Amino acid sequence: MMRRKKTGEKVWALGLIFLIGGLYFYAQNGLEAQTTENPAAPAQPSKETKTAGVPPAATPSQEEEEEEHPLAFDYLPKTKLGYVDWVAAIKQGTIKPRDSLEPSNPPGMPPLNFDVIFKVPGDLPDVVYPHYPHTLWLDCRNCHPSIFLMRAGSNPVTMAKIFKGEYCGRCHGVVAFPISDCSRCHSRPK
Repeated sequence: MMRRKKTGEKVWALGLIFLIGGLYFYAQNGLEAQTTENPAAPAQPSKETKTAGVPPAATPSQEEEEEEHPLAFDYLPKTKLGYVDWVAAIKQGTIKPRDSLEPSNPPGMPPLNFDVIFKVPGDLPDVVYPHYPHTLWLDCRNCHPSIFLMRAGSNPVTMAKIFKGEYCGRCHGVVAFPISDCSRCHSRPK
């Protein structure tokens, strides 16, 4: 008599599908070009986002086109720009990240539900950094203190630094939604 697969085996198989899908995505979107030129350099914008004299976030076709992604991601919820909305996928129960690959490890800390506001000079809306969606996935030690110091005003974050792969740019535009989706962060009106 054949036994059913254990839940852990199913989760492992789903994780493997996501890993393969992610590798396929990065292979299709220029990761090879990035690693052969300079492994420490941040990912370069694709040729679709490069328009003479127009910043990548303002390229008209970018708002109209959906992100290309592997077929394995088709069942996941999308943002209005067509990117996978990983937080919505967790909230809907479509995916369930684990704290550890070892079932015997105790559960981690629950997600933190507070925002950090980065004041932005000029008319642009201020940046809201929501800890909740980040801590659904990450442990505090992923960002603190190596990327962000835990003291207000001690992180001189600029868009230039983010585009160079510092601060938020360590993940956004690499494994998280792209930097060109401005309103996801610049969301607090003045």
